[in-house]
Amino acid sequence: MFGWVVSSKQRRSTLVLAVSLALPMTAGCGGTRSTQNREEEKARGDAYKSKIEISKAGLAKGENYLGGEVFYVEGWLKNTGDRVVQRVEITFLFRDSLKQVVLKESRKAVDYKAGGGLEAAKSTRFQVAFDHLPKDWNHVLPEIEVSQVTLKE
Repeated sequence: MFGWVVSSKQRRSTLVLAVSLALPMTAGCGGTRSTQNREEEKARGDAYKSKIEISKAGLAKGENYLGGEVFYVEGWLKNTGDRVVQRVEITFLFRDSLKQVVLKESRKAVDYKAGGGLEAAKSTRFQVAFDHLPKDWNHVLPEIEVSQVTLKE
C-alpha cells in the first residue's frame, strides 16, 4: 500500500553514510593487529637488552657554538646476541654529591635508518651530548643502562 520513493541523491547520501560508518570499524581492526605487532616487537627488544654490552664508557667536556659547556657520554656497544639490532636507547642516571638522582634521561645511542644495523658479535661507538645538566650534578660519569632495543626484521 505505502511505497517508499527514494531519489538517486538520497541513495548516494545513504551509501556515503554507510561507508563513512564502516571505515572506522575496519580501521580499528587493523589498528589492533598493528598494536599487537608493536607490543610483540617491544617484548622481543626487551628480552634482547641483556645481549647489548656497554664498555669503555667515558665522559668528555666540550663547548657548543655559543660558548656553553657540553658534556659527552661516549663508549662502545657490543651486540652479543644472534640478531641484527636497528636501534639502541640508553638511560643515563646523573647523581648529586649525596648519590641522589638529579636527572634520569633516555637517549638514542645508535639508530640505523638506511638499512644495515649492528650485526651479531659486532661493536659500534656511541656518543651522546648533554648541554643542560643540573647544577647539583656531581660531574661523575652517570650510570648507564640499555633501556630499549629495536631489532631489525
